[in-house]
Amino acid sequence: MSTNGGQEYTAQDIVGEGTYNLFLGDSDQYRASDENFESSYNLFHTAFPDGFHWELMEVVAGPPNVVFKWRHWGTFKGAYKEHSPSGEIVEVVGLSIAKVTEDLKIESVEHFFDTHQFLSRLTSSGCPVEH
Repeated sequence: MSTNGGQEYTAQDIVGEGTYNLFLGDSDQYRASDENFESSYNLFHTAFPDGFHWELMEVVAGPPNVVFKWRHWGTFKGAYKEHSPSGEIVEVVGLSIAKVTEDLKIESVEHFFDTHQFLSRLTSSGCPVEH
């Protein structure tokens, strides 16, 4: 698995470090290097206590390179670090490419999405208008 053309990770990496840390990395709004699996899980599950849902929106191309559009979304009801919840729906839309074998087993997945836009919705004050 990789995100936005970055480093590739194995399934074991994901289990050990957590998807939030591997997908988001280090930025002004989030420091994956300061988090572990449990702390990152708790941070985002506090911000989205009703869940951060994942939805398949469209399959663009079929095997062997399955290209699909998705969205991840939830209501920002809990604090994110020192930032108060806005009560707004926060949405991330992305595109992924899954390379599969003839019997449809996944060999690799590349995800593409704007991590900055997602995190800025959690750290901005007021009502962001970024669509």
